[in-house]
Amino acid sequence: MQNWQPTNPVERRLMTAHEDWLRFAKNPRARLLYWRTDEADIELVRAYFQSQEELSSAVLRLTSPFESAEQYSRALAKELIDFYDARREGSAARGVTADWAPAWRGAETSTQYLLKLTDSLMTHHPDVFPGMVLILAPGTVSKDQDFERWLDRLLAEVNQGAWRSDRLRFVQYGTAADPLAWLRTQWPDRVRVVHGRYQMRAVPRELVAQSGERGPSGQFRRLFAELSETLAHDDPKRLEILRRAALEVTTKQQWFDQGAIVHLLAGAAYLKWQSHNLALDAYQQATHSGQQALEIDHVAGSKLVVNGLFGQASVHLMRGDYAEAARCYGEASFYTEAERDGILTVEARRMQGWCLDKAGRYEQALDAGFKALDGGEWIEPALRANSNLQLVTKWMLDQTGFLGAHGRRPELIQRLKQLYGDNWSEAIKPLAAEDVSRQIAAGDNADVHAGTSEENT
Repeated sequence: MQNWQPTNPVERRLMTAHEDWLRFAKNPRARLLYWRTDEADIELVRAYFQSQEELSSAVLRLTSPFESAEQYSRALAKELIDFYDARREGSAARGVTADWAPAWRGAETSTQYLLKLTDSLMTHHPDVFPGMVLILAPGTVSKDQDFERWLDRLLAEVNQGAWRSDRLRFVQYGTAADPLAWLRTQWPDRVRVVHGRYQMRAVPRELVAQSGERGPSGQFRRLFAELSETLAHDDPKRLEILRRAALEVTTKQQWFDQGAIVHLLAGAAYLKWQSHNLALDAYQQATHSGQQALEIDHVAGSKLVVNGLFGQASVHLMRGDYAEAARCYGEASFYTEAERDGILTVEARRMQGWCLDKAGRYEQALDAGFKALDGGEWIEPALRANSNLQLVTKWMLDQTGFLGAHGRRPELIQRLKQLYGDNWSEAIKPLAAEDVSRQIAAGDNADVHAGTSEENT
């Protein structure tokens, strides 16, 4: 592995990221790293640590939310214990004796107990945990200042040198402009910030250039890669130059699908730049190109038309023209229903109903909502409570109300029973991801929603 060399733009960037990590890891005084990047590069950092987690049990990503210092320390301790327990059987299958028992908590504080657990793990399994890297990635943080104070307390405990703290490293990553500013003044040698600059936006162009592809296909790919970069650089003039060049290729080759994608990208750029007229024009052209693709039976034709119509609707929504947005969503639903695409049908009809409601056309809004529920029949039963169908269900329940507004509450309850079974009020609650996967794998839809046994095609 010492002689391994990166062979493509992504590998080269991962190598650069690894070098950034080593600069921190080899610093004998450093304990906490904040890895800062821009939005485009943060995915590379996530991928880097994900690969490290897969390669080593000693890299753990901890995701408990931060509500208070005491709660967070206890939650992290529980995550560590759960992490180990979840791997006992797998370890035994590989011949590893997973007989670690968490140390009892004595008079320690919650933060001290967390460090006591990591010490215990490293002592019990020195070959598996020669050191530990804890990635602190709380899903939510109640107060940034309180979280920083907790990190201060953690570093103070680590600084005492107990619990093998010399073998511990803590990591955060994100896009904060001036991360952990106060904490860095408290611990200038312990807290480090890496400013990762990986230019991930340029990867598509570099990959195309490296491929050496020639002819119209290679020309289009190069133009499209450059076109994608204009979104980040806010350069409308360059966007139009590249757009025209790309469309010359797609028109000459009659690549209607690729032409639609070029227009969709331009529409998204103009929408971002608040150029509503140009965005609407681009989305209308995308819809037209999608229809041309559909006429020659292109497999993606319908979805391209739908995306164009959704784009048009988004422009009308930004302008507050709810009636016109509803028209676009309604038109899109004709294509999604023809394809029996449950997810897109539910979304098109859901948004149509919402827009009609905003336009004051309440009965038509409810009609659209019921058509959205009809589309839900094409969504696999195990996925219904974890799809956009759930949003429709909640909206329809709110619209009809307990007093049966518009006189359609009984009709709604009957439809929900058809979708979810008699126990619909419990069934519409979201399932955990692992439960959804288990139900799909088992193919046992009856266990997911009691009373639902019919197969939908």
